[in-house]
Amino acid sequence: MINITKEEKIKYIEGKGISLITTVPDKLELERNKGLEYYKDILYQCGKCGTCRTAYQEKGWSRICPSGEFGNFEAYYLGGKNLLSWGLNSERLKWTHNLAEIFYSCTMCLACMQQCQIPEIHHYAGEWLMAMREEAVQEGFGPMPEQIKYTEHIMEQHNPYMEEHKNRTNWITSNIHQIQDAKLAYFVGCTASYREKTIAIATAELLNSLQVDFRILKDEFCCGSPMYMTGQTEKARKIAETNITNLKNEGIEKIITSCAGCYRTLKETYPMKFGIEHEIEIIHLPEFLLQKEEKGELEFKNSVEMKITYHDPCHIGRHMGLYEAPREILKKIPGIILKEMDRNRHNAWCCGSGGGVRSAFKELSNFAGNERIQEAKKTNADAIVSSCPFCLNQFKSNIENNEIKSYDLAELVRKAL
Repeated sequence: MINITKEEKIKYIEGKGISLITTVPDKLELERNKGLEYYKDILYQCGKCGTCRTAYQEKGWSRICPSGEFGNFEAYYLGGKNLLSWGLNSERLKWTHNLAEIFYSCTMCLACMQQCQIPEIHHYAGEWLMAMREEAVQEGFGPMPEQIKYTEHIMEQHNPYMEEHKNRTNWITSNIHQIQDAKLAYFVGCTASYREKTIAIATAELLNSLQVDFRILKDEFCCGSPMYMTGQTEKARKIAETNITNLKNEGIEKIITSCAGCYRTLKETYPMKFGIEHEIEIIHLPEFLLQKEEKGELEFKNSVEMKITYHDPCHIGRHMGLYEAPREILKKIPGIILKEMDRNRHNAWCCGSGGGVRSAFKELSNFAGNERIQEAKKTNADAIVSSCPFCLNQFKSNIENNEIKSYDLAELVRKAL
């Protein structure tokens, strides 16, 4: 039996956090970010074996798919979605609202893609799951009503939270210092700007402590991820074009993000899906902090006596392959003891917030969030820590009776300085 849990032996697909299959090396080389028609000849390869349901060959074979476990029906697992996609592609099925709901009842965490051992599905399933959403929008069956509402607000007020754009930077305090002509920007994102302001404040204060010349754009817009992830590609593309134009006009050459969704969207979606080669360096906060620490420019002076467990956000984990930088930083904080959950890194259970699920399918979202919280509690950790404001907000919304704390990595780093 192949044990892929030993991290030193794991190799990942380039640019992703999906492990390479070592048992069957040959596969068709396909392009990413294509339409549904492009992938039609792969779909029939799915044997409906059910491997996509559990952590393949891992201890306990833990369940891995929030959509399937909550929906409790084959259609909600990847095998069922593959069959439905094939049915549409072969014109054996037609779009219906019920069919669209199945594909939108999915956080797009890509855990199923990680588990499948058919090479082409293992490498590319995420592509046609997204293409199905695009097709649903084109055929008038997507997105979901709640997603239409926040899309309208993004187009008007540049955020999905029904907040006024003029209040986006209200979290900035007088002790946060910016350099107005800095070439580096902290791209805050909507969730940290309006819902989890402690992340924005902690990140800005960290950059000040490290004497980094940075600025926050006065007119930052939503990155477009909420629309792109729900299949509204053309609207998301327009937002991307506007954002890059604004960033270029401001002379920005490098961006630091504290939001996993913004990181993935700016770094991968803009150039790979939209063809916008912006040439701006995009770096997530844990990566940036680790670089500083390795150069001797980040020193921890305070001990943070806390036992923690780390939750891998899907957008920087399986989507982008960023697993170790957050852990390395956390391990270097004096007093921190890191206890891993059984499902971690490429096998991490999704928090339940992604893919538009939290707005349109709240019961599914809460189900996923609560399962992750219970898993975190089993480690006997004092807190569950992540590096995504969406994940943090999900945990805070579902933790009951203060039974476990929840922090963003930036908050703990700030405590240690």
